[in-house]
Amino acid sequence: MSEQDDAHPHSARLRLVRCLNLPLAFGFALQLVLMAALVAHAVWHIRGLEVQMREIVATPNRKIQLITDLQEAMYNRHAALVYQTLLDDPFERDESFQLYIKWGYHVGKARGELKSMPLDGFEKDSLREQDPLVEQIIVLQEEIADLAARGRTREAHALIASELRPLNLRMANIVEALRHHERNEVEEALIATQAATRQAVRVHIALGGVLLVLAMFIAYATRRLLYRHTDTIWQQMSDLEEVGQRLQHEATHDNLTGLANRALFHHRVAEALTHAAQEGFMLGLMYIDLDDFKQVNDIHGHDVGDALLREVARRLGHAVRASDTVARLGGDEFAILLTGLENAEQCNALKQKLQAEFTTPAVLEGVPITPQGSVGCVLYPQDGETLAQLLKVADTRMYEAKRARKVNPAEAA
Repeated sequence: MSEQDDAHPHSARLRLVRCLNLPLAFGFALQLVLMAALVAHAVWHIRGLEVQMREIVATPNRKIQLITDLQEAMYNRHAALVYQTLLDDPFERDESFQLYIKWGYHVGKARGELKSMPLDGFEKDSLREQDPLVEQIIVLQEEIADLAARGRTREAHALIASELRPLNLRMANIVEALRHHERNEVEEALIATQAATRQAVRVHIALGGVLLVLAMFIAYATRRLLYRHTDTIWQQMSDLEEVGQRLQHEATHDNLTGLANRALFHHRVAEALTHAAQEGFMLGLMYIDLDDFKQVNDIHGHDVGDALLREVARRLGHAVRASDTVARLGGDEFAILLTGLENAEQCNALKQKLQAEFTTPAVLEGVPITPQGSVGCVLYPQDGETLAQLLKVADTRMYEAKRARKVNPAEAA
């Protein structure tokens, strides 16, 4: 065999190696490209989900908080206005007027912050629909406040009932619809994020399984990366659910005492009145106001004042039955809903028990204090058939008790 013949098998082997190496190199390069694309897509998708989760937590929940603040400020402003028409004492009326101004500022502040945030079409329409209503309500409120200041309370009450209350109800419905929209937005975003997460998990696991045949180590590393970020997302979703539950609780309960707030109390009273009307049983409603609470704050500081409010809340909860509702309406005002009463004596007995609880001395933040309170008690249906009627009578009786205590403390006690 010649040298030329010997060289021919060698060159053939080189061509065969090159032919085998080209597909292998191409396959390996394709594997690297696919793995790089898989890792890049996983990181990009997961980071996008994390950003989306942060947006869900931050922006919509801030809007929900502002809407809740707006509802509270609207209600308190209206309540302060109504109190101006009920009070005879000019100093107390002036105090209610100052609260009316304060809550008006909070209404404007909440709406202003909402308008400054990124808004969708529904939110913009809702705020535009609120604008003319707010202007009408402000005009009416100013007119009613002026009538109350001049002692023309009957005209003020008539204006509240005939014109202001329908506008307030319409405004409340619009704001509640906006709040419901925001909660739906959060829920829909959560559902979409969960679906995207599940889809991402399925897709990447499938790709990882295919590439596992080619590169076990790379697929394993990618799978670990995917599950590590998935755990982060699920943890953020759990945190978001916890935040939503906390916001729901804060919207219906008083932060300082843990009692039901005004909105929840009115809701439960409305439900109890409907049930009582259907079943024909008696309800009791107590309106409670601490005496000289402002002096406690002025003399001993707000820490002692807060401790006194918590102590009163604890005593009220201890005094009533498990089926009753105790609420803090704001400031030093409390209310109790008594359900399923058999006779009026039960309400009177509880009132006496509450008076005894009030007068029990306590040491709060190292300060000895003997709290006092004025109680107004009403019964359904004897004293009224609607929530507004019962609250008005209870408030009147509470102020009568307060005036009696100031005139003759020993007799009032």
